[in-house]
Amino acid sequence: MPTNLKRMSTKVALTLVVLAIIGMWVWIYLFAPRDNPDRLQSRSFAAAAEAVCEPLQARINALPTGRDVDTVGERTEQIAAGTELTETMVAALREAYRTHVTDQGDSMILNAWFADWDAYLEDRWRHVAKLDALGENATGSDLRFILRERAEGGIYTRRIDGLANVNDMSSCHTPLDL
Repeated sequence: MPTNLKRMSTKVALTLVVLAIIGMWVWIYLFAPRDNPDRLQSRSFAAAAEAVCEPLQARINALPTGRDVDTVGERTEQIAAGTELTETMVAALREAYRTHVTDQGDSMILNAWFADWDAYLEDRWRHVAKLDALGENATGSDLRFILRERAEGGIYTRRIDGLANVNDMSSCHTPLDL
């Protein structure tokens, strides 16, 4: 192949690549869908959920933290109290779901969200049971709260908090008492 033909082929190929990249960015900025797949259609659920979560999160935040207690027994009681309040919050969120959600897409999203909440509550109760069994023999590493990973990877609390963020339910995050 003559040198001029190679240069011309290279120029044409590079021009096509540049045009494809420009076309991709034009499509992204002007035509690509911008909806978040976790955005709920039911705005009434989001409002009801925030009304449920805000007072319960305030009660959880009022509990003493690990730095505020002197014994493992006190820490165990604090985590159990926070877990009970979190269970109350999730039960009330499920009731709001039954009252406010009729969209099938929202149901699928929220059922996965509630499954994540259930896993979170199980992990909290497992932590309480571990601390209760060890009592004052618990060491520093025993006091650490450990989250299970989801089977498909990642940590489920990110999904819980992400859905709360996307739907303007800022009080419906996982509690910060641990």
